[in-house]
Amino acid sequence: MRTDNTRLRVCIAGPLVMALFTLACAGPGGSSSSGGTGAAGRALGGSSSSGGAAGTGGVAGGGGSDAGNTAQVDGHLACIGSTVLEDPSLRRPGPRPDASAAACGAWALTDGVCCAQYCSNDDKSEDCSSCGGPGSAQCTVVNSKACTSGQWPEVHCVSDDEPWHYSRSTHFGLTYGGACAFGLYGLCTNAYKFTDQTEGGLCATFCKLYPDLCQDPATTTLRGNFAAPDGDYYTQFWPDLPGDNDNYLSCGECFELVRTNDDGTDYQPGDIGYTPPVVLQVVDSCPCSANSKWCCGSGRDHCGEVSEFKYGCPLPPALVPRTSDDPEPNESLHLDLSDIAMARLQTGDANGQMVDGVIPTRYRRVPCPVTGNIYILLKNGGEYYFAFSVVNVSGLGSLVNVEARLPSGDWVSLIRDPNYTQARPQERFGTWVLPQGAGPFTLPLALRFTDPSGRTLVSEQAITSWTPPATTDANLANFYSQFYYIDTGVQF
Repeated sequence: MRTDNTRLRVCIAGPLVMALFTLACAGPGGSSSSGGTGAAGRALGGSSSSGGAAGTGGVAGGGGSDAGNTAQVDGHLACIGSTVLEDPSLRRPGPRPDASAAACGAWALTDGVCCAQYCSNDDKSEDCSSCGGPGSAQCTVVNSKACTSGQWPEVHCVSDDEPWHYSRSTHFGLTYGGACAFGLYGLCTNAYKFTDQTEGGLCATFCKLYPDLCQDPATTTLRGNFAAPDGDYYTQFWPDLPGDNDNYLSCGECFELVRTNDDGTDYQPGDIGYTPPVVLQVVDSCPCSANSKWCCGSGRDHCGEVSEFKYGCPLPPALVPRTSDDPEPNESLHLDLSDIAMARLQTGDANGQMVDGVIPTRYRRVPCPVTGNIYILLKNGGEYYFAFSVVNVSGLGSLVNVEARLPSGDWVSLIRDPNYTQARPQERFGTWVLPQGAGPFTLPLALRFTDPSGRTLVSEQAITSWTPPATTDANLANFYSQFYYIDTGVQF
C-alpha cells in the first residue's frame, strides 16, 4: 500500500487532452503529484492512471489469435498537473431537437426531453395516477436537467485510489438487452447457475467460445456484475468531443462497490453480513424518465422506501430537492445492479438468496481489470455499411472514438447509433455505426480505438470476415446470428 500521496497518471499530449488542459509532462514512468481535488472536484473523485501497471502506465498488447494483430499504441507520458478541469468558457450543449409529447408515453415532455412525474403528496408514487393525473396540482414533473445528458466534468484518467462515494443500490434482474448493446458480455459468468434455460444455454456457448470474457480477474469478481447508473451519467455531454448533444456514453466504465451498514460504516471480515467488494461494469442506463424514485439524481429522488439509511435518500450531497442545476462534481450516483452483483453483495455468492431490494453502499471508480483483449460484437457488416459494439476495454473502460481505415489509408470516425428517440437521450444505444456514404471498405479491416485519456490503439486486422465461422451445428449457427464476437488481438 502506498504511504505517500503520489499517483501515476497517464496522458497524451494530443488534441483530445491539450484542447482542455495544460499539462507539464515528464518522461515515461515518471510519478506525479497527487493533484488534490482539482478545480472541478472531479466527477468521481480524481485523476489517475488509465489503468496501466503502477509506475509504468503500461500497455498490454497483442496476445490475440490473429498473428497479424500487433498492438500499436501511440506513445504516452507520465504527466504532472490536473487532468480534470471544469472551464466555464467551454461550449455548452446545443438546444434539444423538437419532439412530440407522444414520444414520452406516461412521462412529461419538458424542454425537449421526456421526464418523470409523480405525486408530490406520495413519495412512493411513480406517476400521477393517484393524484389527479398529469397536469393536476399535485403532479410534479422532475426538472429536465435530470432527464437530458449530464454535464459532468470530463474524466480523462482513473487511478486505483479514487475517493469513495456513499449511495444505495437496487437490482433489476438479468438481461442481455442493455442500452450499451454489449449483448451477452457482462451477463455471462461460469459462477452463476441460470434458472432461465435460454439465458443459461446462450451463456454456456458464450463462455465456451470466449473464455476470457467469462473469466474474473485474480482478486475480485467482475463477470456477471453489471450496472446501470443514472441516465444523466450514462449519457453525457463532453465539450471536448464532436457533437452538440449526447456525445459521450459511460458504457464499459468500472466501479468497485461495497455494501455498508445502514449508518454507512463498513462490515468487517468475520462480521455477520460481511461480503467482499465487487467490481461492476456499466452496460445499461437507468433513465430518469422511467424511474423518478431512484434514477433522477441527488436531491431529485423522492424516497418512500428508504428511511433508515444514513446516505440512502436523498443521494449525497443534496439535502433538499434541487430544481435546475447540473450534476455537482462530487455528486453520488444511483447504481442499479444485476441480480448476480446484488446476490454477491448480500450473500457473498452469485447464486445466493437476495432478501433486500435496496441496500446501502459506497463505491468508487476503478480501472477496469478485465482479462483478455478488446472484442467487437459485429451486428452486420459489408463494404459500405457495418455496425458493432466494443467490449472488454481495460483501463478507462469506455471509448470516445472508433475509426475504420479506408483502402487509401485515411481513417473514418464511426458514430454512435443515431437511431434513438431524441426526446429520450438517456436511452441512446452504444453501438458504433459507419456514417452513410463513407465506403467502400475492404478486408481485412483495421480499427483504431481512442479512450478518454487520448490514447489510441490500432488493430490492423480487427475484422477479417463479415460472416461468422461456418458450422453445421444449427444451434451454434443461431448463436452466431445474434452474438458474433471478434477478438481484435489488442488491448490498452
